[in-house]
Formats: sequence, C-alpha cells, structure tokens
Amino acid sequence: MKKIVALVALAGIASAASAVNQIDIKARIAGTTDWVDSINFVSTDGSPLNLEVAVFYNWSAANGLGFSGSTHSVTVSNWLSSLDSLSINNVVNGPADGRQGRFNFGGQNQITYTTGVDAGRIRIGASGNAGDVAAGGISIKQNTPLASSSAFDTSNPALGYRFNITIACNDTDPLTVRNMLIDAPLAKVSTSYSVYTDATTSSGTPVNQKASLLATDGVSITANWIPAPASLALLGMGGLVMGRRRR
Repeated sequence: MKKIVALVALAGIASAASAVNQIDIKARIAGTTDWVDSINFVSTDGSPLNLEVAVFYNWSAANGLGFSGSTHSVTVSNWLSSLDSLSINNVVNGPADGRQGRFNFGGQNQITYTTGVDAGRIRIGASGNAGDVAAGGISIKQNTPLASSSAFDTSNPALGYRFNITIACNDTDPLTVRNMLIDAPLAKVSTSYSVYTDATTSSGTPVNQKASLLATDGVSITANWIPAPASLALLGMGGLVMGRRRR
C-alpha cells in the first residue's frame, strides 16, 4: 500500500479578481479540487507527485469587457529531464495544445524545452523558440465579443491554459528536498497581454495591458522522499528529544 503525505498550503485560490492585470499560475495535486499557490509534498515510498497546473489571467474591468489574449512562456525550475514528465495533451475543455475554453482562437503549436538556455528547467513555448524570446511563448486568444456573441468569456480571472506534470520523488538520496517554482517570468511576457474594450469590438485589436502587470505569481513546490523507516526514525528522535527536555 502506498503511503504518501501531502501538505497543501492554501495561499489563495483563484476565485477573486485581482485589482490589476496579472498572469497568475496555480496548481493542485491531481484529484483534488482547489487551485493553490504552494504545495508541500512528502512521499514515503518513492511515489511521484502528480500535479495539475493552471494559468489564470486577471484583467481590470475598468479597461474592457473581457480578457483577450497573451503570449508568454511558462517555466519550471529544478527540473530533472530524465525522471520528471509533462503532458499538455490530456487536459479538459481544451485542444491538445493546452489552451482552455474560448481561449483557443487562431493557430497555435508549442513544445517543451529542457536544454541550451533552458538547462536545469523546463519551458513551454512556441515551437521554434529555442532562444527563449518573449514574443515566442504560449499564444492564447479569445475571439472578439462581436464574433463570440453570448459565448464571449467575461470571467475574471479567466482560465486560459492548463497542463499536467509529474515530479519524481525517488531521484535523489532520501531526505533531499526539491524546491521548484512554476512561473511565467515577467521578462518573458510579450506586450500582447490585452483585453477587449467593449462589446462592439470587431477588429480584434485589444488594449495593451503589459504596463499594468505585476511580477508573476508563480507556484512554489516542495517535494521530497522520506522512506517509511526513516520517517519513523525521525519521529522517534523527536520523542527522545522531548523526553530529555522533560527531565
């Protein structure tokens, strides 16, 4: 029987709109329901951490009717290419490229990078963007309010992109902690972050909103492997220390 301990820090579920336009990345352990900002995971038998990751987009209601689109890269630090894995094909409510709901307008194709300028991390971006430029990231876009009609997505924040990752927990010596950050660095966000101004917009020309972006809110992941005997030993040592203090 697998013995896994997962401690999830609920540091803010993406349910309330931000006061500024912001790309907000959140995650959850596969099978759970709440999107969170940080996850602490301990495996006692070497079982991996299976995560679902979502990218939300907050926009200022004062500047428009709804989120239009964005181009940016998503990166995961401290990545072990030979053991960890990523999937953008088996997500709900979206095409095989990971875009969600109404935010799949226009052509798109992206791949993952783990070498060269991306050594030690994984990056999701447009195919052919090996140089990791801001304009060559994931491109998501919603069609105009006029074209979309009642189907236009006015949600704030808007869930625009999703993917799944598996993080290995038996890859290093026991008790070694892996600290990872899933992020969309501001320097890799294109100027195309935008909203549509009103319901009659027909040209598809959005309002540039990059100037109002905050530093991206990423997800902090802590994962490590503590074999069951070691975890029991640690508990025993803790009891011994407590016993000595009482004398």
